[in-house]
Amino acid sequence: MRRRTIALLAAAAAVVVALVVVVTAAAQGPSNLPPITVPELLNNVATKAQGTTAVSGDVAWTDSLLGGSSLLSLGGTQTPGGLSSLLTGGSGRVWAQNGKVRLEAQGQNGDFVVVGSGATVWTWDSLTTTATRYALPVHAGASTASPAPSPAASLDPATAAARLIARLAPTATLSVDGQTTVAGRQTYTLTLTPTSSLTSVGSVKVAVDGERWVPLQVQVFAKGDSTAVLSAGFKSVSFAPSANSLFTFTPPSGATIVHKTVKAPAFKGTIGNEAAGTTAQHKPLTLAQVKARAPFLLTPASTPTGVEFRGAFVTSTKGTSNAAPATGLTPAQRHALAGFAKRPTVVLAYGSGFGTVVVLESRTTAAQDARIAQGLGQVSMIGKATVNGAPAVRLQTSLGSVVTFRQGGVRVVIAGLVPWSVVDQVAGSLH
Repeated sequence: MRRRTIALLAAAAAVVVALVVVVTAAAQGPSNLPPITVPELLNNVATKAQGTTAVSGDVAWTDSLLGGSSLLSLGGTQTPGGLSSLLTGGSGRVWAQNGKVRLEAQGQNGDFVVVGSGATVWTWDSLTTTATRYALPVHAGASTASPAPSPAASLDPATAAARLIARLAPTATLSVDGQTTVAGRQTYTLTLTPTSSLTSVGSVKVAVDGERWVPLQVQVFAKGDSTAVLSAGFKSVSFAPSANSLFTFTPPSGATIVHKTVKAPAFKGTIGNEAAGTTAQHKPLTLAQVKARAPFLLTPASTPTGVEFRGAFVTSTKGTSNAAPATGLTPAQRHALAGFAKRPTVVLAYGSGFGTVVVLESRTTAAQDARIAQGLGQVSMIGKATVNGAPAVRLQTSLGSVVTFRQGGVRVVIAGLVPWSVVDQVAGSLH
């Protein structure tokens, strides 16, 4: 249970990091591309970017969201390694080709390497000298004529950025705000301004290559702030093919080798399809349907305007074998994360787009909560709060807020890219 809550807190604080770990660099001046409309730009990204089968180059990213803290630095360690050491910023080099990816990153406390091909991903953490092999879940249900992409292909920065634009577009006002040069390439600046009045996100700016239509830079701004909170992109870029040997990983001599299997979460109680773990489209449940499956469910008596109930799911990853990365974690951290996802979690969605607020609930015990409190106490940016008379811990950033507390034997996590006042109101009305 502790691992689930910590992971959810980390995911909520790093949700926008996932939007920008794609690629980064500072703009290098204006460009001279012909004018283009938003529909034309979106169509080119959707239909032409995939024609670029190879991308490589130097990348860098900055993250001021956590003020130098890392949510993954748990268990008392002062020198986080692996992915944890990269969350506050870093640089490196990436190669992506035909669904295969290699990332070599230099963090504050050692190097971190990711090599993905097909359904296998290797990671290497120089701080702990640990090589971890992940067997990823394979997408089922694809036809021979339209094969499913390899799981590792989701790490391809160009593909990930194109999908990001497609997913965010319906929830934002889009405009092409001029042109610039990134990594020596002429690019259009696509600005996505959230339509939700509740979100803390001011805008997302994407620099799109004017010839290849591959996104080369992503920046995320908080409302009222002209400096990007998160920025990621290429410093140099090439579209020439890379050697296939780059996408083969051999653990260094003397490395500790760990094998892990990652299983996809199963969605239980879905309407029209009761089979857990299928890849069919899952329809959200009503509150009454979720309550029948999870009698412990707590729901808000009232929510702010614009945060209406949208739907719910009951999820479980029971059977997942060591799904979370262990690289860079101390033995105390790995012990603290043990037992993740052995109980179903109710996921309630309120609001829409950038103004979405997610409420996660699952059964808990006093002993589990004591371990959670001990782990969260290691994160400097987490503060104390009170929800319905119960002690709570909260995380506030310029882009969003998270709170977790225990109420009536239920562990609750509420998160959103919204101000603390919105999350606090939703939390306070639970009954």
